[in-house]
Amino acid sequence: MKRRFGVSIPKELAERVDDLAERLDVSRSEVIREALKAYIRDHIHYLIRHECCGIITLVSENLEHLKVVEDFRDIIAEFTHIHVEGICVNSFIVSGDSLRIAELHNRLLKVCKDVRFIPLRGCRL
Repeated sequence: MKRRFGVSIPKELAERVDDLAERLDVSRSEVIREALKAYIRDHIHYLIRHECCGIITLVSENLEHLKVVEDFRDIIAEFTHIHVEGICVNSFIVSGDSLRIAELHNRLLKVCKDVRFIPLRGCRL
């Protein structure tokens, strides 16, 4: 069963969706559907409490994220920090309660850009 609803997006984004749909030889709806499924999968820890593990990646312009890391050592199994072409790239392997992971994710979003959670286990639609 499908449900139809309207969404307003900037013209440039709509053009990119159209271009991608054409390149992939799928409908615009299929591109949007797959993008929404991926977004919800990557943020499911905000909606449903569960045990899971995943990778949080982020790009930082300062060291503010390091203060956040200290408060979440209980769920951070591994942390890497490297510089690529003048950009600080960080990754965290996290494991534990989804609400705690959501809290870490949310705190990182406040001090960094391009923060992403990639589920590895326990985060399913």
